[in-house]
Amino acid sequence: MPLQNQSNEQLMKMLHNIIGHDDRARAYAKKMQLYNIWELRNKAFCSGQNVEVMSGDGLLSAFRYNVGDGGITQASKRQLILDHILEAPIPPLVNKEYTEKWGKPNSPERKRRLIRTLKGFVSGVYKRTAYNQITLSRAKSHWQEDIDYLEKHSLSSH
Repeated sequence: MPLQNQSNEQLMKMLHNIIGHDDRARAYAKKMQLYNIWELRNKAFCSGQNVEVMSGDGLLSAFRYNVGDGGITQASKRQLILDHILEAPIPPLVNKEYTEKWGKPNSPERKRRLIRTLKGFVSGVYKRTAYNQITLSRAKSHWQEDIDYLEKHSLSSH
């Protein structure tokens, strides 16, 4: 099936499958094809066309970024996903305003919003008293580790 006929969820699964592929040149070419499709879908979505919206609470969950005990414990894997979030066109998510507020791929605006979102997760930990504090502590540690990573790496390194 041609890539343009794949759902956004299928494309995301493909992106995750090619992330660790041995043939780096082929993986990069496939990633760029996926990004081109998302760019076209994003433009159509933001111009008001009826486009399939990807499921999920937001950008990080759409890219399958998750932390803590049930999440991705290896920092390098989480940070690779963050790199993709920084560089990829956003698939149609939530609504036009939400999608547009993330800014363009590889933009300082995208990086700022990503860092701000992760910092919001960290500060929200203190408001969640009903959850297991050990689990929340691990999640907070992961978020902080990823914030530090984003703050230390410039967009030009992606």
